[in-house]
Amino acid sequence: MLCAAMLLPGIAAADDPTVEQQYMLELTNRFRADPQAELSNLVNFSSPGVWDTTKSNDASIAYALNFFGTSASDLASQFSSLTAAPPLAWNSALNVSATTYSNLMVTADQQAHALDGLTLDQRIVNGGYSTNWLEAGENLFASALSPFHAHAAFVVDWGDGNGATAGYGNGIQSPAGHRDLLLNGNMKEIGIGFQDISIPGSNATAIGPYVITEHLASQFRFDGSTYYSDAILTGSVFQDTLLADAFYTPGEGLAGEAINVYNDLTGILVASGFSNSAGGYNITLIGLTEGIVYRVEAPDTGLAARTFTLTEHTENYGVSVLVYDNVYESFAVVPEPGSLLLCLVAGLPLLWFRSRRSFC
Repeated sequence: MLCAAMLLPGIAAADDPTVEQQYMLELTNRFRADPQAELSNLVNFSSPGVWDTTKSNDASIAYALNFFGTSASDLASQFSSLTAAPPLAWNSALNVSATTYSNLMVTADQQAHALDGLTLDQRIVNGGYSTNWLEAGENLFASALSPFHAHAAFVVDWGDGNGATAGYGNGIQSPAGHRDLLLNGNMKEIGIGFQDISIPGSNATAIGPYVITEHLASQFRFDGSTYYSDAILTGSVFQDTLLADAFYTPGEGLAGEAINVYNDLTGILVASGFSNSAGGYNITLIGLTEGIVYRVEAPDTGLAARTFTLTEHTENYGVSVLVYDNVYESFAVVPEPGSLLLCLVAGLPLLWFRSRRSFC
């Protein structure tokens, strides 16, 4: 059944995501945690690799799958080999560069990379991101109907010609670059920039209502002898009252909630922070290492503490960088049945662009 779309307005401090941006981040991290399960959240199969009568419970996704003639068997086959990735953390500087670029697409009425004549690394550094960047990637979609619609467009990566009418292609972009970027485990931070200027009624390409740029990146620090890419603890604190689905919904986030991280053995506080105005949090775990159990508490929620251990590995960028994977924890406060039903409502996202640093 088709229901009206409703998204609560985003009210955020300058450095915070809006509630819609936090929602899209939560969707992205749900996808990274379990790609196969996320596909089942987006589309319907009657049997493995066979479309159900209704291809998606979301009308805008179903329309795009039909328009591009997306192959159910190819989509299922591609997803069967996908592997999970650590979560992404919100980065305000990446959001600045992403929002700036979305505004540029609106002004130019184009969906294209490098409209500003800059390289991607120049673009993110101009937005305030660290010059100590390691990797960077960009996804664009200039005609998204909603954050959920954009998320599905990047994850399914529909396109590859209009197979429904032209009789060619499998309705999936080749390569599935948007999807690959969202699952790239070397990416650790993201900014999801919606345009914040008016879209001219004369626009033919950047028509929105959401003109979206995603900037993904990772960075390092150097202590004089070793290059590190520190873990970031990310997640959200929310009261599950709107949909009661054990998942973040715009308007459910709780701001100003303390998040404390302890060495679980010694009880020493090793990191702390607060949830932002959208209910999300992102705490860099500087100096924390593999092999130690850490405890996360959100004391004001009354919920039980969580524990985690870090995973480390080495990446070669011309020099060896010791990388600690991000960690995700969320605290859902007192779930209650809600009365507000959220139903989000084809366009084609643009292939991703990626830079990788080399110290050679």
